[in-house]
Amino acid sequence: MKIVIPKCRHCDVVMAVGFIPDMREGWTHRWIKGLPEAGYLGLKTRNKEQGLIRTFRCPECGYLESFARDVGVPSFFSLQ
Repeated sequence: MKIVIPKCRHCDVVMAVGFIPDMREGWTHRWIKGLPEAGYLGLKTRNKEQGLIRTFRCPECGYLESFARDVGVPSFFSLQ
């Protein structure tokens, strides 16, 4: 899959690709469809649509823009 790198809405400069790590879980942040529901060991995420969040940063002004891509219901092994 080809990554389309956006330009900053404020500076019109090509943004840098990056990610925001989820330090508590050891994974990158994910977008999860629906409202948060408490579970036994945290939030319920099983069988919910999810997507990895790709973040871009402007090298001029620091503006961040994030997109949830590849949305679907992951299998247990694809969450790692």
